Amino acid sequence: MSGAINLKVLTLDKCRKLKGFDKSIGFMRNLVYVSALRCNMLKSFVPSMSLPSLEVLSFSFCSRLEHFPDVMEEMDRPLKIQLVNTAIKEFPMSIGKLTGLEYLDISGCKKLNISRKLFLLPKLETLLVDGCSHIGQSFKRFKERHSMANGCPNLRTLHLSETNLSNEELYAILKGFPRLEALKVSYNDFHSLPECIKDSKQLKSLDVSYCKNLSSIPELPPSIQKVNARYCGRLTSEASNSLWSKV
Repeated sequence: MSGAINLKVLTLDKCRKLKGFDKSIGFMRNLVYVSALRCNMLKSFVPSMSLPSLEVLSFSFCSRLEHFPDVMEEMDRPLKIQLVNTAIKEFPMSIGKLTGLEYLDISGCKKLNISRKLFLLPKLETLLVDGCSHIGQSFKRFKERHSMANGCPNLRTLHLSETNLSNEELYAILKGFPRLEALKVSYNDFHSLPECIKDSKQLKSLDVSYCKNLSSIPELPPSIQKVNARYCGRLTSEASNSLWSKV
C-alpha cells in the first residue's frame, strides 16, 4: 500500500480476517475515503495519521477496535467519522486538530469518555452517542469545567437515546450547548425536563419518546417546532394538553 500514493478510496468492509493496517496508510496525502465496516478482528487503524484530504472515516461495527490514531497535523477538510459499536474508550488529546470534523457517530461505544477538546471542535455540528450508558458524565464535567467566555460549542444535533441520563446531566447538556437545534433523549429515566430548556433559543426539535418516568414538561422555547413524547406513560393529561397548545 505504501506505493499507492494517489489512492483516494479504500474500502475493506467485512474483511473478517483483517487485523491491522500498515502505518504508511496514515500518511497518504490524497486519501479521501476509508471504510472498514464489520471487520471483527481489527483492533486499530494506524498509530498516527496525517490525512489532509480525508472526508470519510468509517469503522462501525468493528467490535474490537480500541485505538483512535494520534492526529499529527491540522485536518480542516469537511470530515465525517463513524465509529458505531466499537471498543474505543477515549480519543487522543490531538483530537483538537480535527478542525474540519462536522459529523461524529460513536453510538454504542459503551466505555467511551469524551474530552473537552472534542466538544469544542469549531465545525462539529452533529454528535450521535446513543446507547453509551455513562456518557452523561462527560457532558457534566464539561459544564463544570468550561467557561463560555473561552468558546461556545457549535453542536446543533445531539442524540442521547438509551444513555441513562439523570436530571442533573440533562441540565448540564442544555446549559452547556446553547446552540442545539435538535435534541433526542428518548429511552431515558429522568423524571422531568429542566426549567432552563426555555432558554434554548434555537431548539426546534425535541424527542423524549419512551421516557417512561417523565411526568411533566416545562415551558418550552418559542423556537420549538416538533416534540415527540410518545409512550411517556406518566405524562399527565395537563402536560399533554399543554404540549398541543405550545407546538
